[in-house]
Amino acid sequence: MLSYNINVLTSDAHLIFDKNTKEKINQNKDIIIGNHVWIGMNAMILKGVEIKDNSIIGAYSLVTKKFCNENIIVAGNPAKIIKENIEWQR
Repeated sequence: MLSYNINVLTSDAHLIFDKNTKEKINQNKDIIIGNHVWIGMNAMILKGVEIKDNSIIGAYSLVTKKFCNENIIVAGNPAKIIKENIEWQR
């Protein structure tokens, strides 16, 4: 379930290179969102994030890392687990 004004970004939008080797140092990464995930308004989900099934991302959250547990609520800036073992219905 998706609220409004959600940003899902698999890249940094601008390239960053190592000055000496000219190698790109900010690689793009996939985002994986499981089944039955509720994403609150104005959430921002950055590259490399994974959210497991039956979870909730709170409104205005900045999600910057993988969360390995199902049935959780993550919220905040940066997002962290604020509640585990939850279920939700629409």
